[in-house]
Amino acid sequence: MRKIWLNEFYDFCEVNLPETSREVMVDYLKFEADCQTIQIINNSFVVGGMNNAAVNETERRKFMPRIGYLYPDRQEKLSNVSDMRTLQIALDGSPYEKLLARVSSGDDRNEAESANVTIDDVMLEEASRRYSIGFEGGFHLGCFFSFMKLREQEIKNLTWLAELIQLGFARNAAGWNKFISPFQYHLNDNLAK
Repeated sequence: MRKIWLNEFYDFCEVNLPETSREVMVDYLKFEADCQTIQIINNSFVVGGMNNAAVNETERRKFMPRIGYLYPDRQEKLSNVSDMRTLQIALDGSPYEKLLARVSSGDDRNEAESANVTIDDVMLEEASRRYSIGFEGGFHLGCFFSFMKLREQEIKNLTWLAELIQLGFARNAAGWNKFISPFQYHLNDNLAK
């Protein structure tokens, strides 16, 4: 469903939105599509249920959108990924190279006890940055999309913290620091980097 939604919403934005809104929304949707592509690839080798590379490629393509900054140029490289190292190699020179360089190798503790940075962590942080900066331009429809996505992040944060409380994790567990503060980035912060 998400693949269909991304593709159809992208087509709608390309045809029906004014120039500034179109540019912003197309950027957002390409980013969302790339995040989905990277997550699909990561999940296909993390789950470990698919050992055959041909099956991986076939299964991955079913869920990968036909839009994004990675499509179609990196499609071939991404279809041959079998682990995190080859995923990082396939994304060399892409806008996501620096993000994946921050991902830690996993350990056997659960997410609430682990201080390791996951693909989810870096993608959610980048999404929060992009959507927060989206308010700087004003006067475009992307502001509404940004606001909705940042509110979703607030809900994810509350859900995460409520789960930690319910499960009784100690206050010094690393999971207490695994939330992404929305609305914390500004265009001036981005220019300084």
